[in-house]
Amino acid sequence: MKFLIRADASLQIGSGHIMRCLTLAQQLRQHNHHITFISRTNLGHLAPLIRQQGFDCIELPPPSNVVPFGTKRQPEKPADITAHAAWLGTSQAQDLADCAPHIRRLAPDWIICDHYALSAAWQRAARRICHSKIMVIDDLHDRPHDADLLLDQNHAHHASDYAHLVPPSCHILAGTRYALLRDEFAQHRAASLQNRTARRQPENQNILINLGGVDKDNHTLAVLQALSDYVSGSLKTDTAPFRATIIMGATAPHLASVQHYAAHTPYPSQVIANANNMAALMSQATWAIGAAGSTSWERCALGLPTLLITIAENQRPIAAQLQSAGAAIALEANQIPRPDFQAAIAQMMQPENQHRISQAAAQLCDAHGANRVAQHIAQRSAAPQANLRPANTADSTLIHTWRNHPDIRQMMFNPEPIPLPQHQAWFAQQLNNPAFKMYIYTIDGAPQGYGSLKRIAPNEYEWGFYLAPDCPRGSGNGSALCNLLLQRAFGELGASIVHGQALAHNTTSIALHRKLGFRQPENSLHEDHIAPFVLHAETSWQ
Repeated sequence: MKFLIRADASLQIGSGHIMRCLTLAQQLRQHNHHITFISRTNLGHLAPLIRQQGFDCIELPPPSNVVPFGTKRQPEKPADITAHAAWLGTSQAQDLADCAPHIRRLAPDWIICDHYALSAAWQRAARRICHSKIMVIDDLHDRPHDADLLLDQNHAHHASDYAHLVPPSCHILAGTRYALLRDEFAQHRAASLQNRTARRQPENQNILINLGGVDKDNHTLAVLQALSDYVSGSLKTDTAPFRATIIMGATAPHLASVQHYAAHTPYPSQVIANANNMAALMSQATWAIGAAGSTSWERCALGLPTLLITIAENQRPIAAQLQSAGAAIALEANQIPRPDFQAAIAQMMQPENQHRISQAAAQLCDAHGANRVAQHIAQRSAAPQANLRPANTADSTLIHTWRNHPDIRQMMFNPEPIPLPQHQAWFAQQLNNPAFKMYIYTIDGAPQGYGSLKRIAPNEYEWGFYLAPDCPRGSGNGSALCNLLLQRAFGELGASIVHGQALAHNTTSIALHRKLGFRQPENSLHEDHIAPFVLHAETSWQ
């Protein structure tokens, strides 16, 4: 299958969304799926890292000014403005317009959306382009989603949190059982937990410090300074009671200042940029100082006791949950320079506290979540496979039978039965007509519908379609057929405009055209009671 992942990283957003999506992508790749990322080139984006991991990455243009509501240039509806709208760098409508050509070209089976600024409006429009399934990764439950599958990997989050935000058909995976962790954490878990059971020394401790790949506010430096103050106030000998291992992203804006300070700390310290062995480093650490983001579940899986620092608003619930579970000591970033932080360091230095926190943390996550998520995706993909293939000579009789069925004829502009010889002559002529394309809609290979695209002007086509008389109605087949046909028109044939028509009494067809984004000009009903419709290639948003 083909997967398209829409996620961003930036100095404002951080790196967590991309990192957890990379984990899922790696798991899907093990099952021979093809994965492509779409990411906007924000300051601090991670497109090079994505490619380094072996995945294609489409870079969207740098952020622009968000189009204010009420303007004529694709305004954002008030209902579509999310709490984190500024993180997108543009409107949802414009973001979808930027993504749409790539979605049409790639025709993904799944679109995975991991972005706090994208909601049901974006997802619904993206789904229509190629009839892709939608998976959403979220942990805020603060906006509606149009998803087939939703993942919230946070502790104490439940499916009921999204009951009013997703369609009834959406399957929800909630809790740390589904935390997206790389295979290396499962591989190191047993040894890490065993090591912590045996470890009981108050001296020579190894503190792992990781406050995100970006750390735009340089909390890392503040932590190192606080540790220096702790050593200065507690050192009784010439030997520091701990050493520090600092993990940062190679693109972190304050990497150089941290490296400079680390070279002169009163305790041994090293800075590692873009560590590729995080599980091993965590396993070797005595305890950690870390941000309350998605890395929290990595530390839990390895039983790593953690002093959690909340550095973003969306991290506050995670910190509260882990502290409540006894799996961490949690503080706010503004407490780092205060005595509260010094007291927390003293607590974490005690082996008995490390043991207690480690045991509680290890119970929250077993490091097998990514595999479970991949299995659920496979299960949700097992539905009948819809496809659209070019018609051939052998289809002539079948199409004639469909066309003359009473249920089909009553919706035709010419409702009279067509004699077989007349149909055969027409069909043979159209097969050899480069301006007329005929297609057969199939479900698991079985013919279930017909579609056509007739070129009426350069880059303009008129379409027609119908489902077979025995094709199940009410199961999304009409939308599937139409989306596949539009994909052919705008992708393969390079159409800029698709025209459609429907009899005035054919309310089903009229509703379907409107659902697909077609527009009907005002007062356009023909005298023969035919309603015209027009869809432009750039129209991907409703």
